Amino acid sequence: MGNFLAYCADCADFCFELNEKIKEIQFHVKREKLPFEEVKILINKKMKNNIQESDKTYLKRCLELAALSVKAGDEAFGSILVDKNGKIIAEARNKVNEKNVLAHPEIELAKWAAEHLSEEERAATTMFTSGEHCPMCSAAHGLAGLGALVYLSSAKQLGEWKSENNQPEAKINFLPVEEIIKNVKVRGPGEGELLEEIKALHLQSWEVK
Repeated sequence: MGNFLAYCADCADFCFELNEKIKEIQFHVKREKLPFEEVKILINKKMKNNIQESDKTYLKRCLELAALSVKAGDEAFGSILVDKNGKIIAEARNKVNEKNVLAHPEIELAKWAAEHLSEEERAATTMFTSGEHCPMCSAAHGLAGLGALVYLSSAKQLGEWKSENNQPEAKINFLPVEEIIKNVKVRGPGEGELLEEIKALHLQSWEVK
């Protein structure tokens, strides 16, 4: 019964957010008289950012892990893996300075899942992460057969923050997760206070360096 009620609450949150997004789209269409193709682009943009209220508790844990990373002298990234019952079954933080440049939390979770979970169990998981996957982690997510992905800040936002703060560009080109992983539900980026928190952690990590 508890899981069913949680599911109903998620549905209610989603329907409310959907209704609000529809109202916003209608406002833009009426005010700006947008052509059909631009309306489709606007709809896709609005519908992608569908972080649910129930996601926020997990994203807050990702923020805690990202803060631990910064405190340890690493980059501000943290991720967790949640099973179909909503239980956190694994977590990881960035360790690029502690280990090597490939020690991203998402790829560590993908490796853990491949070693400890069945194919069916992996497909039923949801990965929550403080930042959108890089291409390496996207590939690991897909190859490990993990389920949904929820991220707080996008790769595009991270790039903009770096540019604003005179940080060096990434050595690779970033692609939207959906262009690499097939048939996986993606929610993100987030908005508001949580997004500001992860931005602040990135700024803090760059100041240390």
